[in-house]
Amino acid sequence: MAKENASIQIQFLGAAGTVTGSKTLLKTDKYKILIDCGLFQGNKPERKLNKLKKLPFKPSEVDAIILTHGHLDHSGYLPVLVKKGFTGPIYATTPSKSITETILHDSAKIQEEDTQEANKRRSQARKPLKPLYREKHVNRTLQLFETYADKEWIVLNEEVKFRFIKSGHILGSATVELECQGKRFVFSGDIGQRMPLILNAPMRPQEADYIIMESTYGNKLHDNSISPYQALQEVVNKAFEKGGSVVIPSFAVERAQEIIMLLNNLIDEKNIPAIPIYLDTPMGIDITKVFQEYRDWHNLSDDECENLTKNVHIISSFGETLTVLDENGPKNKIIIAGSGMVTGGRVLYYLKHLLKDDKNTVLLVGHQAKGTRGNQLSSGEATIEIDGENYEVNAEISQIGSLSAHADQGDLLWWLKDLKEAPKQLFLNHGEEEATKELKHKIEETYGWQVTVAEMDKVYEA
Repeated sequence: MAKENASIQIQFLGAAGTVTGSKTLLKTDKYKILIDCGLFQGNKPERKLNKLKKLPFKPSEVDAIILTHGHLDHSGYLPVLVKKGFTGPIYATTPSKSITETILHDSAKIQEEDTQEANKRRSQARKPLKPLYREKHVNRTLQLFETYADKEWIVLNEEVKFRFIKSGHILGSATVELECQGKRFVFSGDIGQRMPLILNAPMRPQEADYIIMESTYGNKLHDNSISPYQALQEVVNKAFEKGGSVVIPSFAVERAQEIIMLLNNLIDEKNIPAIPIYLDTPMGIDITKVFQEYRDWHNLSDDECENLTKNVHIISSFGETLTVLDENGPKNKIIIAGSGMVTGGRVLYYLKHLLKDDKNTVLLVGHQAKGTRGNQLSSGEATIEIDGENYEVNAEISQIGSLSAHADQGDLLWWLKDLKEAPKQLFLNHGEEEATKELKHKIEETYGWQVTVAEMDKVYEA
């Protein structure tokens, strides 16, 4: 039986003051549980944390990892922990395992390729760089997964049990409700909009002693004055009239599938011309298959699932990428390519060739973290650097905020509305400083609750 008033500690090892690197440690005198294990992304100082940041535990000491969803900033550090000695279970929803598998294999491949390229430019007198992890570490990581449906209570030990509830962010994403020593902790993970395009709506917590909540868009409201359908129609038709192409840097999970669905509907209803659509993100192709497999995690019909590859030219190799911009091909194209924040991937190839022409359009459809090329484009910078060279930005830059997979400020306040009693403490993480501070003020103003902005590495008692 658990001791009364036994100490429980919460420590934020990532996603505090930033939106990446999610890692939250819950620790008792007997157990260490990590909720999420993500990579830091964004600008160079943040990315360096993946190699330089020291964790306050040996990986072999962690009893379990609970994964809210498969995005790289929540799952991408898992193989590092496994490489360094973690052998415990990794708990996730069934779709999250499938998505994480695709994302981690892609991450390992990119790291190995990037390291090879960096070593070519590196002086032979210097020690060669090594990737954070390789394919073999990903394979070992995937063997540790244990998957469960949502709403099912999983008993870890005599002190701890937890369950997943759908969070509406991406396929398989979940909020974690965890009971430890008679106290209930709610880890929001990333929360989707209250009325997502193709997912089931987020489930709201009913009770909690402690809430750990994301705040990505804590200071913003999505522009819902125009639907994503109408907004996409306007962007495509404007580019078509100018004789240009539309490049959509897209996250492979969720966003690519939403965009394809909208484009198919627009073409079928003759609201846009039947412009060739190219999906050039190998990971996006794999994720589309996952959508077809897990029908109970989204609201697409069987026909809509099958149509996710309708009207779409799927690019499976870089050799095919080189042919998309062939001068003899169609002058109007829609290109969907990773990565969503323009930090890497095949979208860089297209931008090198298309940014200089003001007939073309770059359409941003998700959060653009500080320090990323996507953020530079959305901020109106005149040039961006790709592979050591500066490229002029003459193309039109458009943005559809309502396509974001993240809840905005209004949605986040709505998510808290079903709680029967005020939590003892609400922590805000996974947000940049301005967003987190404004959301703290709004929650205090709306509900009168005590709100703490999580600080990196600080230990909080519960």
